[in-house]
Amino acid sequence: MKRVLITEPIHQVGLDILKARGNIEVVHLDEATPEALSEAIPGVHGIAVRTAYLTEDILSKANALEVVSRHGVGCDRIAVDHLSGRGIPLAIAAGANAQAVAEHTLMLMLSVARRLFGLDGLLRNGRWHERDSFCANDLFNSKMLIVGFGRIGRRVVPLCKAFGMNVVVADIALDADLAESMDCRGVEDFHTELADADFISLHVPLDESTRHLISSAEFEAMKPGAILVNCARGGIVDEEALVDALDSGHLGGAGIDVFGQEPLSKHPLFERSNTVLTPHHAAASYLSKQEMARMAAQNIVDCFDGRLREDCIFNLDALKNGS
Repeated sequence: MKRVLITEPIHQVGLDILKARGNIEVVHLDEATPEALSEAIPGVHGIAVRTAYLTEDILSKANALEVVSRHGVGCDRIAVDHLSGRGIPLAIAAGANAQAVAEHTLMLMLSVARRLFGLDGLLRNGRWHERDSFCANDLFNSKMLIVGFGRIGRRVVPLCKAFGMNVVVADIALDADLAESMDCRGVEDFHTELADADFISLHVPLDESTRHLISSAEFEAMKPGAILVNCARGGIVDEEALVDALDSGHLGGAGIDVFGQEPLSKHPLFERSNTVLTPHHAAASYLSKQEMARMAAQNIVDCFDGRLREDCIFNLDALKNGS
């Protein structure tokens, strides 16, 4: 009998996949605290995790562990090196939430560019006559710089092209042929494109190479009035530098879905009128929640059966190299 720990609630479609197997016992947590995880994790063979932190200390107690499966794709809350060192795959729901995050990216970009919440506030507060004090940024014929040309970045491209934007994609491992086939210009270093980009959207994972990828120097290099959107991970942007860039007026606005510390109830960005903020919710569409749950469960079952897809293994290279 295999035991699978579900750290937080997931859609029933995922639970049904696990429960359909007669050799799997599903264990649920009421709350994914470090104490609860440490108590529940010994003897489990698989873990399906949404946002809980799986530290090395916690995972070291999982003496029967065979697989950890993310209900999503970001793995910055999981001790990946520890798993790789033990030869344990970290599976991800590859592509499950890409469309939802791409659409949320466009929602934030349009909301900031069209001054949505400022205009909404005018009307609700009887200030119709002040509408001329707001002027929107055009998407048509503007330059969109997409930093990170992976699953989500590739979904953002056609949405931007539909608005008539000139799209540049940047990735250190650029697929130049794909970029060309999508009618984009591709570069490996996004810094060369900051000076004339009207919009910048981030779609890279968070690791030590991308932490504070956007900081004071990058904001200073941006075109005055540019708009930044971040639906990736909070640590990618230096939030103190972001606030300074907004306050100085150099940055025209920002749409932010992710933060360095989550959850949060107070933040300097809350007081900035040129921002649209959402609580790490970009992937939370009906379809993506179902698909993330399905893939999180299916990846566990596939691992038990010895047929986990390589494109769903986050630490594949480390496992192949025996690290």
